[in-house]
Amino acid sequence: MYWQYGTCHALPAQHLACMLSDGVSGTAVGNGFDTVGTFNVSGEFKMARLCLTKQYVLGTGDPRENSGHAVELRLIASELHAALPERSAELLRWGAPLGVVGFYGTWHIRTRKYSGDAEMCLWLPPVPVVIGYTITQTVTNVQTVQSVAIDTDGDGKADTMMQQVVNQQVVTQKQDAVVGIQMQNVMGALPQSRMDAV
Repeated sequence: MYWQYGTCHALPAQHLACMLSDGVSGTAVGNGFDTVGTFNVSGEFKMARLCLTKQYVLGTGDPRENSGHAVELRLIASELHAALPERSAELLRWGAPLGVVGFYGTWHIRTRKYSGDAEMCLWLPPVPVVIGYTITQTVTNVQTVQSVAIDTDGDGKADTMMQQVVNQQVVTQKQDAVVGIQMQNVMGALPQSRMDAV
């Protein structure tokens, strides 16, 4: 989300991939769209710092706002509610839970028609994770009665009938995953192959 003209603007889930080049730094590329238009993102990260250029594609989105311009983003990983205590209620309204670690910083635009700077923040959306399993066992009792004819005197005719009772238990088991929602930590996610918020 970013602030401009005194209003908060959402940047819903977008795509940003980070490729680690050494143990602490690398490059980032991505794309997305917002109310201004479609954009491509490129930049670098080192430790907790993330520097991106957000380049709008001319002819997309709002023709009054989109001049094909670039927006420079200068961000650092932090606990967002601690970095922006005066905006905590707003962060909660936009879906950033307490304790979420994301990127906080500023955006900068310099064009012939407009110059501006303001705050912004990014965070990864919560993801579904398996937190356990529900196991259901069903026990079915099956009773089979078999009648057997017995020829005791050898004349080929049944002299008596004997019943044989067979009890059997059949156990079936079903396992269902129990899913919860987990916050993602950008510091843990940066060296991975992708982040889903720009």
